[in-house]
Amino acid sequence: MKIAEYLLRTLEANGVSHIFGNPGTTELPLVKACEQRKNLKYVVALSEVSAVPMADGYARATRSLGVVNLHVAPGLGNGMGTLYTAGIAGTPLLVLVGGQDRRFLHTNPILWGPLEKMAASVCKAVFTLNTTFDAAANVQRALRSALSPPYAPVALICPPDLLESQIKAAPGKVTPALPAQLSAGEAAHYAQFLRKAKKPAFIAAEDVHWNNASTELETLAHALGAPVYCAPYTGVLPVAANAPCYAGYLPPSLLQVSQRLRGHDAILFAGGRGLRNTLYAEAQLPQKKAWIGNDAAAQAPHGEYAIARACDLKGALAAIGAALGQRTRGGGIRAKSARAALAVPARNAQKLHPTRAIAALLDQFRDAIWVDEAGLSTSDVRQWMNLKAGEYLINGSGGIGWAIGGSVGAAIGQTKRQIVAVIGDGSALYASEALWSAEHHGAKMLLVILSNRRYATLNAAATKLAGGPLKSFTIEPPVIDFSGLARLYGWRYAGAASETDFDAALKSLGSRLKHNTLLELKLDHTIMPLTASRHF
Repeated sequence: MKIAEYLLRTLEANGVSHIFGNPGTTELPLVKACEQRKNLKYVVALSEVSAVPMADGYARATRSLGVVNLHVAPGLGNGMGTLYTAGIAGTPLLVLVGGQDRRFLHTNPILWGPLEKMAASVCKAVFTLNTTFDAAANVQRALRSALSPPYAPVALICPPDLLESQIKAAPGKVTPALPAQLSAGEAAHYAQFLRKAKKPAFIAAEDVHWNNASTELETLAHALGAPVYCAPYTGVLPVAANAPCYAGYLPPSLLQVSQRLRGHDAILFAGGRGLRNTLYAEAQLPQKKAWIGNDAAAQAPHGEYAIARACDLKGALAAIGAALGQRTRGGGIRAKSARAALAVPARNAQKLHPTRAIAALLDQFRDAIWVDEAGLSTSDVRQWMNLKAGEYLINGSGGIGWAIGGSVGAAIGQTKRQIVAVIGDGSALYASEALWSAEHHGAKMLLVILSNRRYATLNAAATKLAGGPLKSFTIEPPVIDFSGLARLYGWRYAGAASETDFDAALKSLGSRLKHNTLLELKLDHTIMPLTASRHF
């Protein structure tokens, strides 16, 4: 069979049903072969900037491998920013990069580039189909690497002339290199660490999601009466937001983190490689610390871990709970949420308060999967959401422009679920062409654009670093017409500038949409979200 067919049949054997991509001439053999497959769909994106987040969002929402196809050197370059985001968030992603035809590669033809070097900067491993002799082996190696923790993008460079070559190989399922289990002695060591603490706390990251360990972490936290904080910028909600142990996301400020954790004497990090902070701050975390997760490159934010093991989190957390036995605190926070309550601001019929809007949307779409790139309103979402583990997604890296593509990928992967994306107007302009893919595939998602005509997040940073907001971060005039953007891609449009308009818009939407809909909330930029101070 042709190598292209071997590649696709191998992907199918390993559970892949979608390839997202923005193909060009060097990808034609792959796309042609894909069209001949019944169980594998090639989802065309209009740019690599949206294709990568679509594959990433699909992977996170389905807890499975994402596959994206990029067009040789320029396409790989276009996708590198969001490949960086996927790597930071720890998403398992196989990146099929179109190589140039090897028969005239020595002439440096158009689209030529140092693909291996480019991909290596944003991927944990890079493999190339070099000859008919190594093609099958390198397909298997790339796939095994992508499916083995710690998760991150893995590149496979596919020259089109080689994809058309014939090989004798049998496609099949690969065996990932999975993390080891904790020994009984190691579990007892962690149990002793937690037992000795008077007020332990957990900080959870993406490993909990990818190891399907949410239930085990919640059970252990409840048994100890300990809160679970989400590490800053964690790309997938690791525990249910309505669980009593959920204490919210930590802000990306080490000073604020140290203040939030001041009352705890021991911290167990469940996954992650460290705390992702935004602005430098003089602060320390003097508590005793332990870590357990998938990536041994994890770094303690201050000092060193008392214990650290790279292993499977699901089994490890269950083993630690078993080692604790009955010697626990009886679920000391079960009756009361670890998340501090806040009152929603009072209604003002003339002006739409962003916090009130977020709270109302969360209430109406409480059963949806949420994708968040809302800027200063992000902390409001986390304050009032009651979403299940794995059903709240953010980019994870801090680099904006991911969320529209990410939400479209989630919608394609979870066709029976309502997808809600809440995005700032600046972020919404980065890769709006993903809206075409959503309509093309009948995604029926809700895109909420918070339109304050400012890069409000940057102005919040400027207030700290430059003494106040900067004129450069105003995105008017002209005022961007998002209704036109909706019409461009065949979406329904609704807008609201007041509480009265917003109430009417919500009523018209219902709780499950029949059409892709863009809801623009026209906000007064002087009214700050209630929890905006947590952003930095």
